[in-house]
Amino acid sequence: MSQDAVVDLSAIRASDAGRVGPKMARLGQLAADGWQVPDGYAVTATALDGWLPAEARGELARLFTAPAQGHGELTRLAEQARALVESQPLPSWLRDAVAAAHARLESRTGRGAGLRVAVRSSALSEDGQAASFAGQYETYLGVSGVADILLHVRKCWASGFSAHALAYRRRFGGASPVRVHDLAVGVLELVDARSAGVAFTLDPVTGDRGVCVVEGNWGFGESVVSGQVSPDHWTVDRSSGRVLTARTGAKLTWAAFSPDSGRVVLSPLPGDLTGQPCLSEDEVRYICAQAARIEEAAAGVPQDIEWAIARDLPFPDSVFFLQHRPETTWTAGEVPRTETPGTEAHGTEPPDPEEPAFDPVKYALRHVFKVPGS
Repeated sequence: MSQDAVVDLSAIRASDAGRVGPKMARLGQLAADGWQVPDGYAVTATALDGWLPAEARGELARLFTAPAQGHGELTRLAEQARALVESQPLPSWLRDAVAAAHARLESRTGRGAGLRVAVRSSALSEDGQAASFAGQYETYLGVSGVADILLHVRKCWASGFSAHALAYRRRFGGASPVRVHDLAVGVLELVDARSAGVAFTLDPVTGDRGVCVVEGNWGFGESVVSGQVSPDHWTVDRSSGRVLTARTGAKLTWAAFSPDSGRVVLSPLPGDLTGQPCLSEDEVRYICAQAARIEEAAAGVPQDIEWAIARDLPFPDSVFFLQHRPETTWTAGEVPRTETPGTEAHGTEPPDPEEPAFDPVKYALRHVFKVPGS
């Protein structure tokens, strides 16, 4: 078991989605195909399957079947379930495998014990039910050291025990509440992001496939993907690479590393960055050109791509791609989801079950019409 428990990113390909989840499988394929991505490793779903002792499984089953009236009671039971999972030690063979993989990553990055990572859930898509838990799994940024990584591996899995998941299982009588083999966990070097955001290989509001849309903010991309800011926005003509529109957003907050907490947190944007675009035109055009190439490698399926600009590297080596997923709102059914044998097109697997489908109405309310809380 320990031999396949943890896999370095360099060994991961699109065909490994069944054991490391689509998120990590696509990232490994990007790295293999030559794109700049953060280095890391994945704790496989099979490694996590069955690690909870029988006593803990019995307690989870009790929590998931206990009488509950209303959302507040469900939330209380879910919090107890999460706390129970997080308190369970991982088996020694898995701890050793993670420690060995992390030592290799420290050596490859040259950062040694100072290495900080992102610990990210990477849910599988084995069945349709998994998609019902969209958005429930969590990502933790700025984690450092093997002990903290092992804690956050447990936190990633425990994040699936939400009040929403509890209510769903009660309503539909789905899989066992202690099932774990539908989740892997990725551990990735944390890019010291000067700027970060998203790129769409079509217009997410109109569906226009002739343009690429880029949005970003200073710091890490969580402020953009969570809708906490009105980001900078560019529209680029895909055929010519010409920037058609450029709008500097009212960016009042950013996601930045806090030495006090040892984590990436939302905080007020420094005054010298307020009102300044977070990307140059060259960076915008480069991101769009690479996004188009990623779309082409993904069998021509339009993509939603997360990127980051490292502050300590020269352009274009500074541009990292953190993940990509098929855009399904405008193009569902447009491109056949089949692979040509031997091509391993890495956009053809089902959408990541932990990533909600893109909603152009919510996007327009938030980014075009600036409706608070949308």
